[in-house]
Amino acid sequence: MRIVQCVLIAATAIFLSACGNKTDDQPLDRLVEVATFSYQPATRVMDYPGRVQARYQSELSFQVGGRLIERLVDVGDVVQKGAPIAMLDAKDYVLSSESFSNQQKAAEADFQRAQRDLVRAKGLHKKKFIGQSDLDKAINIERASYAKLKALKAEHAQRVNQHGYTQLLAPADGIVTVLNAEVGNVVKAGFPIATLAWKNDWEFVTALSETDVNQLSVGESAMINFWAYSDKQYPALVREISPVSSENSPSYKVKLSLKGEPDGLKLGMTGHALFSKKEAHMGLLPTSAIVKLDGQTRVMTVDSNTKQVRSKAVTLGQSLGDEVSIVDGLKDGQWVVIAGANKITDGSTVRVLTNE
Repeated sequence: MRIVQCVLIAATAIFLSACGNKTDDQPLDRLVEVATFSYQPATRVMDYPGRVQARYQSELSFQVGGRLIERLVDVGDVVQKGAPIAMLDAKDYVLSSESFSNQQKAAEADFQRAQRDLVRAKGLHKKKFIGQSDLDKAINIERASYAKLKALKAEHAQRVNQHGYTQLLAPADGIVTVLNAEVGNVVKAGFPIATLAWKNDWEFVTALSETDVNQLSVGESAMINFWAYSDKQYPALVREISPVSSENSPSYKVKLSLKGEPDGLKLGMTGHALFSKKEAHMGLLPTSAIVKLDGQTRVMTVDSNTKQVRSKAVTLGQSLGDEVSIVDGLKDGQWVVIAGANKITDGSTVRVLTNE
């Protein structure tokens, strides 16, 4: 019994001694995958959606007022230059024109009579049969009749023109896109009856962000990829860049003249404008390398000697699938963490697995 107690006491002493000498194991540095970063010359493509519009769109209206008695087109109709669009009731203008025509004829007769009287008065005055006052009276009557005739001719011509204005004609070849009046409506002069999109000089209209618009200039080349003709791209030139952003978003309207277009292209068709820009240098990293720290876009770099982590603020360029371009913030040859970046902290040390 005494021997058993001694053995237990000895075992307990050994166990307690072992517990007292135990130390915590230090955690291993985290393993991360890194890639060697480098800048390369590259071409960046700016891709913006847009649609086909007519460069010229005219709101067609009558130059006189009246009742619309005929509308000869519908939305979507293709019309030729000079084709009738709509007509007003011209009865009042016909009557007015005839009235001034009759007044003009009467004034012509008065003028001819005044001319004959003046010739006779000059002859009598030369023979001393009438005085200077009678001659002056004949001269004034002739001048007044001429002025009246001239005014009536102008008024009659205006009435004839107004009669012609009761027919609304297409100013160019085009497509009717909007109609604002129906037969029977009484319209005022200048009220837009229809909108005509001119057939020639169609263009592609898009809007660029404020970060990209300054990289474009008028006359620059671009390519258009239409959704309906996705198998081919068509050349275009930048014709106009708006100096003012739109009210609803910080974007700037850009208009491109089409230098080639597919057969069957229609107004309103959509697609993408592609602007190729040569970058002085650009490097690519997987999106997994990008982290957000303190509201900044950063990547985690690793010192190749000490294996210590340092975060670097970077400027991003265009996204390319599961990669993103880096245009500033890094140096050639730096190790960048591409796997595990969100699990390490600035100043820590890591174990490195390269992807080379």
